[in-house]
Amino acid sequence: MHEMLHLIEPSHSEYFTKLLTTHYPSWREARAELNELPVGAEAWKSG
Repeated sequence: MHEMLHLIEPSHSEYFTKLLTTHYPSWREARAELNELPVGAEAWKSG
């Protein structure tokens, strides 16, 4: 949803946040969960 809304509003403006809250009310919880995950690609396995 986040990326699709960038088609309407390219920046993380107040309007973008309003759209995101309207169409994805739990986005703050999802962001918090994603921010807790490790970022490093070294944990990924190829193959």
